[in-house]
Amino acid sequence: MTTLTSRSGKVSFGAGLPVALVNDQLRVMDQKPEILAELKEGRIDHLLSLARLGQETGTDMVDILVNYPGIDEVALLPKIAVAVHDAIGCPIWLDSRHPEALRAALSALQPFKAIVNSVTAEDASMASLLPIAAEFNAAVVGMPIGDTHGLPKNADGRIAEAEVILERAARHGIPKDDVVIDAICLASSAEPGSMAVTLETLRRLHDELGVATILGIGNAGHGMPTPTHIDLAYLIAAVPWGLDSALVDPHTPHLIEETRAIDFLTGRDAYGMGYIRHYRTERRRAEEQ
Repeated sequence: MTTLTSRSGKVSFGAGLPVALVNDQLRVMDQKPEILAELKEGRIDHLLSLARLGQETGTDMVDILVNYPGIDEVALLPKIAVAVHDAIGCPIWLDSRHPEALRAALSALQPFKAIVNSVTAEDASMASLLPIAAEFNAAVVGMPIGDTHGLPKNADGRIAEAEVILERAARHGIPKDDVVIDAICLASSAEPGSMAVTLETLRRLHDELGVATILGIGNAGHGMPTPTHIDLAYLIAAVPWGLDSALVDPHTPHLIEETRAIDFLTGRDAYGMGYIRHYRTERRRAEEQ
């Protein structure tokens, strides 16, 4: 079980717990020109609106990625992270491999526990990022991509690279509970059959390594019409195999209802309280309009 904290409390996820949904829309590299222009002026109003949208929809946390030419990531990542945390009070995922930007953001978020997204099994990545995560008691997302073979095409290779990350993290005093492994969601339009490898990787990450898991669900429908339909189908199918958390687009139709339904059906939420809570929230909003 992995636990992150914020001023609103704790969010825990892992085997047997409800799936944690992470708003993936605060990606500066993917934003519209007017939003990029705003950011270059030091303003973050649009990003805060995207964070609030995710909270209102029902996502649990926010992933922040700042990577664009002409934007100072070291200055902007902590500014956005603190502003989002202050605005909606959820745990923060720092989607960066820039050591100084991560150090600045993790320091600014103290004493709360954030997560670094992500560290690969490549030696340079682990050497530069794991000490910073350990310094600030942060969790890490491990991407099973190694120096020799890159991204393995089979579950055996992904498990082997995950073991490399876990072993190196342990050397830095980062416990297994603070390592979340990405089983890798690829676009099936470009990699037919890749979902089967991902599902098997999820199962083995739980059964053999005992770690919490994540997928970037937004990759699933890439290149297809109405991709969010495919993204959601992928997410629902992956939960029984061991998916514990997912990077998602909160604009996805029926995202929360379907995720809380699969939590209920798979025993992650035995009495369906998450589903019922969301139903009541939506009904109350409808009555207020």
